[in-house]
This record gives sequence, structure tokens and C-alpha cells, in this order.
Amino acid sequence: MEFKKVGIIGVGTMGSNIAILCARAGIETLIADENENNLNYGFENIQKFLSVGVSKEKLTETQKKTIEDSIHKVTSMQALNDCEIIIEAIVEDINAKKNLFKKLNSYVNEEAVFASNTSTLSITNLGSHSGRPDKTIGTHFCLPAALNKTVEISSGLQTSEETYEKTFKFLEKIGQTPSKTKDTPGFILNYFLSPFLNDCIHLIETGYTTPFDLDTAVKLGLGYKIGPMELLDIEGLDIHRTVSLSLYEQLKDPRYIPPDLVNKMIDSGSLGTKTGKGFYTYKKPGFFGTAEREDKSKQIKETINFPENIKKIGIIGLGTMGSGIAQVCLTSGFEVFGVEGNEEILKKGLEKIEGNLEVAVQRGKLESSSKSEILTRLQGSTEISSLTECDLVIEVIIENLDAKIKMFKELDKVVKKDSILATNTSCLSVSSIASSTNRSDKVLGLHFFNPPYAMKLVEVIQAIQTSEETFSFGKEFCKKIGKIPIPVQDRPGFLVNRLLIPYLNHAAQAFDEKLASREDMDRVISTGLGYPMGPLTLLDLVGIDVQTFVAEAMFKELGESRFMPPPILRRMTSARWLGRKSGIGFYEYKQKKD
Repeated sequence: MEFKKVGIIGVGTMGSNIAILCARAGIETLIADENENNLNYGFENIQKFLSVGVSKEKLTETQKKTIEDSIHKVTSMQALNDCEIIIEAIVEDINAKKNLFKKLNSYVNEEAVFASNTSTLSITNLGSHSGRPDKTIGTHFCLPAALNKTVEISSGLQTSEETYEKTFKFLEKIGQTPSKTKDTPGFILNYFLSPFLNDCIHLIETGYTTPFDLDTAVKLGLGYKIGPMELLDIEGLDIHRTVSLSLYEQLKDPRYIPPDLVNKMIDSGSLGTKTGKGFYTYKKPGFFGTAEREDKSKQIKETINFPENIKKIGIIGLGTMGSGIAQVCLTSGFEVFGVEGNEEILKKGLEKIEGNLEVAVQRGKLESSSKSEILTRLQGSTEISSLTECDLVIEVIIENLDAKIKMFKELDKVVKKDSILATNTSCLSVSSIASSTNRSDKVLGLHFFNPPYAMKLVEVIQAIQTSEETFSFGKEFCKKIGKIPIPVQDRPGFLVNRLLIPYLNHAAQAFDEKLASREDMDRVISTGLGYPMGPLTLLDLVGIDVQTFVAEAMFKELGESRFMPPPILRRMTSARWLGRKSGIGFYEYKQKKD
């Protein structure tokens, strides 16, 4: 039997979105709230959301009216008595939810399923107080539910298989993609998302970066569709605090304690889109799809003030990253001087650049004549002395501090005195590297992302000694080669890795502790949060040894346990289960035949 009539209790952001999904699928939908003002406000938000859909030609006026006509407002819970499934989307409070289910059980038909949209609480616990534990189930929709298809479906210990199967089919009918999760605090999504968002808030609170720069870095560097601060505004700071504190109470893990900035923003009424102000300011209050940012017109494209006398770029290290950076510089009109340790590696690096340019020609992105002209500006050598006349030298060698310091000492002696030196390090101290030279004010970090010719982001790192002039030069250089610079200070992990490393550590540890299968964990996180891939797939791509090395380096500097690589990463590194490059990591890969 399929559900033909659904009741939704609570018409805030989530409840309103769920109502839209049900009505859009042609199901008679009752939205309930004993406070008539809240009920009317929720329905108005539904209408606004649908109107935006019409204006964007996602819906017709007829479809909008059909959806609205399928939704009925009720202020009495007794009106839900003949609903076949009731979804609660009220405040994330265990006692409030228990009392609601207990009350509903006394007058709702005995075959009705009780579904909770909780994102943190125990379904088994809720079921045991519902009067119908076999018919109680968790259906955690993901924000914004009207646009996000992922739903975490969780059975309690007493939930029947029939209830699970009927609810699963119902979720599919309303256009969602249900993913089975264990009945554990936070399930999968919020188990990882809450500490990640707290980390982001902490960086804003300490003045390390701005909401705009953080969102830009994460979207460009990690491929996220929505920036963390944008997501927090959509979710609501009050909801985030409630969810985080609920998880902290259950897990006693300090990562889940929201930074004090959250309390201050809530106290000031800055909850996000629903109040018109959060980490961003909005033209008027509304939920996702209806709240337009005031500063949305802010464009990253700016006037490029790059000195015309800078013509020659040196690249030390022509591996995957170095050859990619060299290619970007070449296609931007610079002369490039590449240096490698021996002739064989140098030849491979130069051939890689030429090969990538040929691919661009084959794909119609570059004229053959342009390729020929570009290659006339490329020179290679095994001698550092070939970089003497370069205006900027970018070091892209092994990620080892001693090796980089030695290289910069040599560069300082060889390269002309007014040249700028840059390191592509992803986690090491730029200040330590700069101190090895007699031109520390002319040293900075330029952290490109792989592959450099495709990834727009570059973290521009200002060491303690880096002059403002050099720092500005770095940002202008990035714009000159078509990249988007994000300014960051010289702290372990800079910005992207500062957020990414503890998140990946957390995922590896959770997998080791059997929170979920690798497939479920990756699927729920990638689809639920709009990430290009799940954390375990990403770890295999990055390299288990690379994650372990960077995490250890950051832990050594910061001394915080969340940066320490979990035992599973050390075991995998020792076993040479390094991910894609070794053929096995969290997943197995087919090795390419020579």
C-alpha cells in the first residue's frame, strides 16, 4: 500500500520544503502547526518559493496552482487522524518529539507511520515513546529539501521491515533518493558536517578569513556547489547550534561545540536568510530560493594591475604540478624556464607540457599555430643558474621543509636581487622558507591546486616577513594568469587544507569504526552536500600517504588531536595501500597496463 495522504508537522524551512515535495508528487498534503501565524508564514514561504520557480521557468502557473491546491493548512493535530504517514519537522529536541509522537498516537489511525526528520536523535528512543515503535522511522531530508534529493532513512531497533519498505517507496515517489543509514547520532551527514561547519565558523571568528573568501576557496578548491557560510545561512544559525549541541551531548566530542560567534549572531538576530542577515546580508528575509544576497553583485573579476616589465618565470620541478603551472604561465604570455634534477625527468616534464598543449589543440581550445608560438617561449635546464634573469621563480619540489630551505638558499644566491621567490607548498611554513634567504620580504606562497591548468584557485600566502608589495604582486600575478587569488596568512594548512585535513581524518576514523560502508558514506555525503566526491574516494585520489604526511605536519604545528592522522591511515600507508596510484586504498582500482 502506498501513502496517498501525508501530514507534516512544523512548517519552518524544512517542513515547508518537504510539503512542496509531497504536493509536487500529487499527494494530498496537510501542513500542521497549532500556531496559526507560524502556519500562515510557512505557507507564504511555500508560495514564494513556487513563484521563484515560475519566474525561473522551472514551473508553470498551472503547476504552481496545482501544488498549492494540494496543500491544506490545519491548526489541530486531530485533523491528521486519517493520514497514512506523518512527518515531524519540529525543533530538534528529544522531549518535544517524544511528546508529539505520544500525543499523536492517541488519535491517529493505528496503521499510520510516524517519520521523524531528526538529524541527530535516536530513532529507537523516539520509537520507544511513540506507542508504535514498529511504525516509527527516521527520514532526514537534506537542505534545501525541495532541490536536494538525498534523504537519510534510518530504522530503529524495533522498526518493522514493512515500515521501512513502504517509507522507502514513498520517498522515491516524491522524487527523493533514500540512503539507508544506521541509527547513530548525526547519522552520516551531520556526523561530519557539524564539526566541519564549526571549523569554518572558527576561522571567521578569529579573523583568519572572510565568509566570501572562505566560500570561494572551498567552492573552487574542493568543487563544492554551495559554500559553507552560504549553507549555514540557509540552514539557520539557530538550527546549526541546536544540531551541534545535540550531537555534543551524545558524543561528548568538543568538535561539535559551536564557536561563541554563533551565540553572538543568534543573540543579535542574525540567523541567516530567514532573518535577512547572517554571514551575508540579504535584500529581504526568505528561505532558499527566495532570499537574494545584497552583495551578490560583487564580482571576483577585478582590474589587473600587473607590472609590464615582468616577463620571465622560472619553475623548479616539472612534475605533474610544476608542468601544469608552467603551462598556465606559458599560455598567459610569459617566457618560462623549467628546471629539473636530471635530463630524463626534465625531458618528461617538457614532453608533458607539449602533450597537454596538443590535447588542447585536438579539443579545439588552442590553434596549432598558437601551440608552436607558445613552445618557443619554453626552455628547460638542469642548472639553477639558468634562472638568473627570471623575475619570478616558483618552487614546486618535494614537500619537505629541509629540501625547500636548501633550494631557496641556492636560489637566493643565483637569482637577481629584485626577483620574487614563491613556494607552492601546501602545508609547510612559508616564514621558515623565507628566513633562509636574504630577501625574506620578497618571498611568498603560491599554492596552486591540481591540475593547475583546470583549477581556478590559488592560495596566496603572506609569510610574517612578506612585504605588502610582494603580497599584492602575488595576487595580481594570479589574476594575470587567469586564476582567482585567495589571500591567507602563513598558518598550517593555509585555508583549504586547514578545513579539509581534519574532515578527511574524521571520515577515515569513522570508516575504521564501522559507522557506514565506504559506498554509503561516500554516496550520502556527495549527494547530500553536493560534493564532487565522497571523503574516502577523495582520500584515494589525494593519496593515503599524502594525507598522512600533511596531517602529521599540521598536528606537529597545531597540537590538536583532530589533525593527527588516525591509525587506519598509518596502517594503509605502511601496507602501501595508497589509493589510486598504488591500485588499492579504500577502494580497488584496475592498474593501467604498460
